[in-house]
Amino acid sequence: MYMYIIIFILISVIIFILYYTLLKKNVDLKIDTVPNMYFMSHDETSEYLEVDNDNYVKNLTPLDLYARKAKDHREYIENIKCTAISFTEDEKQLLIKCAKNADVFFKTNSLNDLKYSKYLNGNDIANIRWVFAYTFKNNKKEYEEGLPHTRENIIFLSKYVMKYDEFNLTNTLIHEKIHIYQRYNNELFRSIISYMNYKILDINKQPYKKNIRSNPDTDGNVYYDINTHKEMVCLYRSDKPNSINDIIMNNFALEHPYEKIAYDIADCYYKANLKYTEKYITL
Repeated sequence: MYMYIIIFILISVIIFILYYTLLKKNVDLKIDTVPNMYFMSHDETSEYLEVDNDNYVKNLTPLDLYARKAKDHREYIENIKCTAISFTEDEKQLLIKCAKNADVFFKTNSLNDLKYSKYLNGNDIANIRWVFAYTFKNNKKEYEEGLPHTRENIIFLSKYVMKYDEFNLTNTLIHEKIHIYQRYNNELFRSIISYMNYKILDINKQPYKKNIRSNPDTDGNVYYDINTHKEMVCLYRSDKPNSINDIIMNNFALEHPYEKIAYDIADCYYKANLKYTEKYITL
C-alpha cells in the first residue's frame, strides 16, 4: 500500500515538473518573440562592449577615461564587459509594457505642441525596433555609471534604471528611442536643428575642447544657440573629474540639440498624462 502511495507521489511530482518546465518555456518563447522587440543576453551584451563596434570607448578622451577610473581604453573595456547581465522575465514584461506605452504615445500625435513637430513622424519612431541591453554594478566596476543611453540601435539600461516605476521608465524609453531616431536620420535632424536656430561651432577652435564630456547620444558637434547666445556643451569641472557627472551643468537638456529635443519630446509624455515627477538624469 505504501509503495503505491510513494509511486503516485513520485509520478505527480514528475508531471508537475514537466508541466512547469513546458509552461515556463512557452512564456519565455512568447517574451523573446515579441514583435519589434529584442532583449540582448548577457553574452551578447558582454561581446558588444568588448568589440566596441561603434568605437565609442575607443574615442573616449583622457578626461573621459579618468572620470571612469580607467587608465586607458583597454582597461575600461575589460572593466565594463563583466557588468553585462540578462533581463529577468519580470523585467522583460515590464519593458514590454513600457515600450508599448511609448509607441502608443508616438502614434497618437502627442508631439503636435512642439514647434518643430512638422518634421517628426510618430509612426516612423514607433516602428523602430526596440533592442535592449542590460548592465549592473559589479563590485566597483560599472558601465557609464548606470546611466541610460544608446549605442547604434541599442538602448542600454542598468539595474538602477530598472527600479523606475512604469511611468518614469516609459518616459526614459521615449527619450532614448528619440536618440536612436536621431542617429539614423541625420539629414532630418540637421533641418530641425537649423529651424531651432542652432549653429555648429568649430570644436577645434574652442579652448575647452579637452574638457568636453563624451556622450554617445550626440553627433559629436558643439552648437551655439542663436537665441540665447550661449554654447551648448557639457564640460568636466576640472582636469581630474571624480565621475561622469563631475561637470559644469545644471540643465542636461542644454548639453546638445539632440538632448534638448529628446527632453522636449519626453516632456510631452508627462504633459499628455498630466503627471509631473522628478526627471531622471540621462546621458
